Amino acid sequence: MQKYSYQALTPDGKTVRGTMIANNDEELKQLVAKSGNTCVKFTKLSGDSGGGKPLPLKAVGNFCSQLAAILKAGLPLASALDMLYGKLDKGPLKESLGKIYEMVQKGNSLSDALNAQGRAYPPLMLNMVKAGEMSGDLDNSLNKLADHFEKEQKTRNSVKAALRYPKVLAFVTLGVVILMVAVVLPKLTSTMEKESLPTLTKILMGLSDFIVDNFIFIAVGVIFLIIIVPMIKNIEKVRYKLDKFKITMPKIGKLMRMIYTARFARSLATLYDGGIQLLDAMQMCTAIVGNVYVSEKMEDAIYRVKKGESISKAMASIDVFDPMLTSMIFVGEESGVLGEVLLRVADYFDEESDAATKALTALLEPVMLIVMAGVIVLIILAILLPMFSSYNMEV
Repeated sequence: MQKYSYQALTPDGKTVRGTMIANNDEELKQLVAKSGNTCVKFTKLSGDSGGGKPLPLKAVGNFCSQLAAILKAGLPLASALDMLYGKLDKGPLKESLGKIYEMVQKGNSLSDALNAQGRAYPPLMLNMVKAGEMSGDLDNSLNKLADHFEKEQKTRNSVKAALRYPKVLAFVTLGVVILMVAVVLPKLTSTMEKESLPTLTKILMGLSDFIVDNFIFIAVGVIFLIIIVPMIKNIEKVRYKLDKFKITMPKIGKLMRMIYTARFARSLATLYDGGIQLLDAMQMCTAIVGNVYVSEKMEDAIYRVKKGESISKAMASIDVFDPMLTSMIFVGEESGVLGEVLLRVADYFDEESDAATKALTALLEPVMLIVMAGVIVLIILAILLPMFSSYNMEV
């Protein structure tokens, strides 16, 4: 991605200037043309335009909500941004807002100013703000964004909460295993002859010796894995296979598919209701859904629509979303009220997504408990068996 400063002519011959992010020169010209202007001059700006860390979704949602309220009260955009900047504490959002205010003061649009912040703001927001500016209904677009981000944050929190308990159980299990094998087991079996110990106890004793003798190397290895695993997961082919596995694995795959369906439905409804053409909205959703495999399948559906297929038929062909989404899109197409249907189906899938995360928790909890119990039982048996054997010999 490259940041550009451009100069363009409006249909009535006026000169406008701005900044924009694009993959190459041709894409820049196309993006400027989409806004109804003709690019006549552009310059590549230094720095990594696609860099930067995305801002927290909750902070972005609050920003949209507050800016919408101030604009609805009749204040100019620059004054509204200045007011919000003064209310914020030091942090990434305030720093970004300061840059946006400066660009707006120089005559740039809010969408161009947001675009110039790299990855700080979600693609959905950039497109919705652009659509709101073109329709003259920016405050309404910002309100829709605030509502969307609030629901998206709720979904993410639900997923995190569902996965938190299994992670804690796994950590506790690992800690118990290390404590029992490396500390408790050697003390209890120290007075026994190693040759007379049961096979299970010998195996765990060997594991205990290995942990004690190589503790530093094991610790370094764990730290290395913590660092290297996220890097491996970001490799394109690895991420593709992992994302495909998420929606195809037994039981959990169906629940994950529901979560992705809710995210896609809400994003599509927000974009379409904000005045963006449905095909363009679908294209934007490929970057929002959060699954590389699903995004690739969506590209296939978009290609089918461009070839003349109905949206519902194209969506049915890719088989990555809940079938009800396809049915509701078909109903919306046939009735001519697709926007209203999308909003209703988005609300439905938000509730279904919440139920899916709860079901995911309910499914993972007993599995983790069984695994934890099984490991601890094996260790206890390894400790008790030699004690019973010693007792029987004495009798």
